[in-house]
Amino acid sequence: MMALGVLAFVVALLTSVMLHEAGHFVTARMFGMKATQFFVGFGPTLWSRQRGETEYGVKAIPAGGFVKIIGMTPLEDVAPEDKPRAFISKGGWQRFVVLVAGSTMHFIIALVLFFIYLAAWPSQIHGPAAVSGVQDCVTTTEAGSCADGAPASPAKGVLQKDDVILAVDGKQVTKGRDQLISLVSQSPAGPITFTIERSGQTRQVTINPVTVDGARRVGILVGQAPSTKTVGIGVAGAFTGSFRLFGQTTTGSFKALGAVPHEISRIISGDQGKRTADGNGGAQVTSVVGVAQLSGEAFQAGGFSGGLATVVGLTAAVNLFVGIFNLFPLLPLDGGHVAILAYEKARDRVRRRRKLPAAGPVDLAKLMPVTYGALALIVGMSMIVLYADVVNPVANPFQ
Repeated sequence: MMALGVLAFVVALLTSVMLHEAGHFVTARMFGMKATQFFVGFGPTLWSRQRGETEYGVKAIPAGGFVKIIGMTPLEDVAPEDKPRAFISKGGWQRFVVLVAGSTMHFIIALVLFFIYLAAWPSQIHGPAAVSGVQDCVTTTEAGSCADGAPASPAKGVLQKDDVILAVDGKQVTKGRDQLISLVSQSPAGPITFTIERSGQTRQVTINPVTVDGARRVGILVGQAPSTKTVGIGVAGAFTGSFRLFGQTTTGSFKALGAVPHEISRIISGDQGKRTADGNGGAQVTSVVGVAQLSGEAFQAGGFSGGLATVVGLTAAVNLFVGIFNLFPLLPLDGGHVAILAYEKARDRVRRRRKLPAAGPVDLAKLMPVTYGALALIVGMSMIVLYADVVNPVANPFQ
């Protein structure tokens, strides 16, 4: 099952790459541009076929893909008869559409997969959270002990095993364990009022948390309350939920991008601390190899249905991340070409106001050192994260 999970993710990823390139290809053809190649992968050609003016094929290294549109830059030599169909000869808005079409396809894929994920698989409705145990001292692991120098548990003698926590400082706990931990760890300074249910009666208790590892804690072990249940949300719920997941995953993607420098510094410094899939320890940053490993572990733990659900969710998240990253204003990313196009249009608008002729395309030859630097940085960081995924893989979250 492990191999099946990895294979499922690889197929999904290659399909996403093909659809990304199809976005560029279809919009370019729609505007009359000449596309001479459409390939999945890089390196030596494994298979190709000429149809009309375009060569379609597969290359040996499945690490991306490309569409060759003639005249993408002023540095390219274009035959006189092809100049009217060159990318650089088309209007600004047409070039913009072609450039962002790849990322747009990623966003569409993510939305569709989020919808499928929510519509095809039931969701857990957790409700409140239950106290599964009260620690003597506040430790970050269940196996921790007071001998480690941990502070005394402020919940000792206040909360009891099987108490159901209904609210924290008046905020209802409706999403179970994870929401409770978040409400406590992110609460403002001072005591916290817990609304609990004990032996069928509702009461309020006050606890003053202690800070451990930068988070406020009360020293309890938390499980899901008996109200946890699994329900399907239907087509309408999946439709609205897909946009909600899209927004949440977009926020998570920017957080992951912001965590890259920290993760890279940990790897370079030799910090081999435990890397977890929820982002603790910086493992919210992982490579394609790491995601493929998670997919395999999901199939191994949850069987075909559960594993497939995880692969669908992971593929949606990866597509959204790639779509966002691809729009960053750095060459050779599509966002870098968009930034140049925007600069050219803004510059020419200023020149028109000054009654000056258009200045023409930006001299890309002058930007090549920056382009090579950005490419080296992206490849270098990718290789470092890949190295971490091989020597210190993300801990299996499905055990």
